Amino acid sequence: MRALEKAKKVVISTPELYEKYWPRLAAFCERLTGQRASAEDIAQEAFLRAMMNYHILAPLDERGRWSWLKKTARNLFIDSLRRDRTAQAEVPETPVEEDFTRAEVWRAIGELRDGERELFYLRYFAGFNSAELGKLFDLSPATVRSRLRSARETLKKTYFEER
Repeated sequence: MRALEKAKKVVISTPELYEKYWPRLAAFCERLTGQRASAEDIAQEAFLRAMMNYHILAPLDERGRWSWLKKTARNLFIDSLRRDRTAQAEVPETPVEEDFTRAEVWRAIGELRDGERELFYLRYFAGFNSAELGKLFDLSPATVRSRLRSARETLKKTYFEER
């Protein structure tokens, strides 16, 4: 059966890849960003990465190629949010005394599992709500809220163990 599946995979050229997936990827990116110009930038960057990694995409089937492009575009979108957030971050001139220092917060966040860490960052630092995060990660909003609750519990445990 595997031999038959491998035989069905068709090697595709870069122009064919672009023609076949550009409309879907641009539409996907526009749903993520809400802006056509930003969406096209992200889609173009995803295709540039596809060309650089053509050796990975060429042997994949249609579904595998689409998954790779979609995941790459989503990661590029998240990276752009992080860059924007970092550029907008304001550092107070005088240190503010709080329960947590900035270093403690980032160290505690580093203790979270990868999926929880990404959700936590996007929710509390980038300002996404659970419905938006659900769309980004193909999860239900309830699952997002559950994972965020788990992340908060982990942070509480970390905080009380250190104090």
